[in-house]
Amino acid sequence: MRKAVHSTLSKIFCDHIRSLREKAGMTQRDLAVALGREHGMVARIELGERRVDLVEAFELFKALKADPEAEAATIMRKFSALGT
Repeated sequence: MRKAVHSTLSKIFCDHIRSLREKAGMTQRDLAVALGREHGMVARIELGERRVDLVEAFELFKALKADPEAEAATIMRKFSALGT
């Protein structure tokens, strides 16, 4: 198993989170406030500099007013489409 940071799969995840945030009309600072975290953490996630576990992904999706199950499934389909 490869480290996920800076991989193609990591980029897909980061781009998906950024897209959800933009669709929600939120800035990185808005998302950080919704999560009760510092702005830098959101920036590092979107840049692929910080890994996210399943619990954090769930919290991100909820803060973005997105359905965690649906978003996880979408991300997994994107991963699978790569054929890795």
